[in-house]
Amino acid sequence: MKLSKEYFAPTIILMIICLAVTLALTGTYQITMPIITANAKAFADGSRTEVLPSASDGFTLVAEPYQEGISEIYAADNGSGIVITSTEKGFGGKITVMTGIDSKGQIQGIKILEHSETPGLGSKAMTKKHLSQYLGQAKITNKGDEDATNIDAVTGATISSDAVYRAVEKALHQYSKLGGVLNHE
Repeated sequence: MKLSKEYFAPTIILMIICLAVTLALTGTYQITMPIITANAKAFADGSRTEVLPSASDGFTLVAEPYQEGISEIYAADNGSGIVITSTEKGFGGKITVMTGIDSKGQIQGIKILEHSETPGLGSKAMTKKHLSQYLGQAKITNKGDEDATNIDAVTGATISSDAVYRAVEKALHQYSKLGGVLNHE
């Protein structure tokens, strides 16, 4: 009898501790989740406004079929353009790029939302200086095509530069497939 009590009592105590910790974690989750969601929305809205400053009235999610590599499309409520989030594989992993395209089809802003590129090398493709060559462009190339603006890669960070280029190119292609700025209610 003593042997079963020796094992039974600690097991019950451990189960009570696990239940108490589970309830505490659930309560914490219930309290913090709305705050985390609101912060994420505020960051995303701020990023959209950063890449498409003319969209002063907010954004609406576009429920069109997305092409491969496109994760989100938001249309400006005032009709000034579209913000497209795309992903591409870089040297260190996935690169997520948000591109703002105005109603004329010109790139108004680019923001790198996520990347795992090598600091000081691959991350040079994420600098404002490098990304500024995309601004105002409607057609881009990295092959020297005559009817498009050539986007130069960063020396020593070619894979990362090409990944950013392909992500922006996907956004421009998606914009074109949508027929430009969408009319939505």
